[in-house]
Amino acid sequence: MKVLLVAWAIYDSRIESFCGNCTGAGLVIKNLCEYIGKTEQSYLYVGQYDIEDIKLGNINIVSNVLENDAGRFNARVDRVIWKFEKILKELKPDIVNVHGIGEMAIRCIYICKRNKIPCVFVEHLYIGLNKTFQKYDRDVEWEKELYNISNLNIVTVSTGMKKKILNDYSRLNPENLTVVRNGTDFSAKLMESDLRTKYSVQNKKVLLCVGNITERKNQLQLIDSYKLLPEYVRDEVAIFFCGIDRINGKLEERINKENLQNELIYVGAVSNDEMKKFYSIADGLIMPSLAEGLSIAALEAIAYGLPVIMSAKLECADDLSDENVSVLAKTQESSSIAEAITTWFNKKWDRKYIMKCASNFTMENMAEQYIELNKKIIENERYDCEHHMSTV
Repeated sequence: MKVLLVAWAIYDSRIESFCGNCTGAGLVIKNLCEYIGKTEQSYLYVGQYDIEDIKLGNINIVSNVLENDAGRFNARVDRVIWKFEKILKELKPDIVNVHGIGEMAIRCIYICKRNKIPCVFVEHLYIGLNKTFQKYDRDVEWEKELYNISNLNIVTVSTGMKKKILNDYSRLNPENLTVVRNGTDFSAKLMESDLRTKYSVQNKKVLLCVGNITERKNQLQLIDSYKLLPEYVRDEVAIFFCGIDRINGKLEERINKENLQNELIYVGAVSNDEMKKFYSIADGLIMPSLAEGLSIAALEAIAYGLPVIMSAKLECADDLSDENVSVLAKTQESSSIAEAITTWFNKKWDRKYIMKCASNFTMENMAEQYIELNKKIIENERYDCEHHMSTV
């Protein structure tokens, strides 16, 4: 089976231009392509950066560079789409998997439909019609267009995401939506470090908040929640923020204004190897996010036996709802998140049990489900085509 994965951007430390998209989805797409390539022919087409044909492990990255472009295209996406059509004719994939919402994704799906090539759209982050935060208006408009494409095969990375999409778009056939939960190949190895000494938190419980600092990730609200904690909890808890700042220093500014630098610690961008040291000294992970597919940080934390605190309203809450693994805040309100932190603080956690739960979210399991689904879709569309021909 020849599978072509399409994405606007991925994360891969082996290619410098791919290092800027340090997101969970970017990492999942790269790893998925790698794992599919172990048993199938796996190709990857990326739109954001110019790249020539290159083979990385089991991944065949297909060039998006045009010779003699000479300014024919006003927008990058137009050039990328023109090359995509050319690749379809040359590569002749059995199926195309389009990852992530956007103009490129929608146009690629239409092209596959027009050329009668089986296609799957993979939704990594669903904003929805009732979004609770700004700056995602364009994504919502793209979602409206995409979910009105007839007979589109859709994968969601969490159970709650499927529920929300069907609630917003009731005309969709539930059988066309498949849940394939994210997986990770993250190797959880306890590492010695001096981080507790470095940040003077030797005798405190440490919560990690991992992810780029953005409005959607909602780290700013965590400051309000911290201030609402009972004094006995507040005195014994430190929160580390690990991620690239995308909100122009507002998090650090607010922490400094509240004089909480010793309790709420902004670490900044952290490498994968260094992140393992933070997981090794931590006691839990907190996700104040307003929307989340199935957080890779949460899966990594579980692999280290760390309980996860998040809102019950998140799309991934159903998949991580074991009360021995997580604490679900009833709402997104600061007071509710503070109550969840207090529950986490007071509970004795079985970290070995949590670590065992990580086996439900392996990269192998995820890749096998995608391979099985792709083969099923190819077979179904072949049958539909043959049946149509026999009735003509």
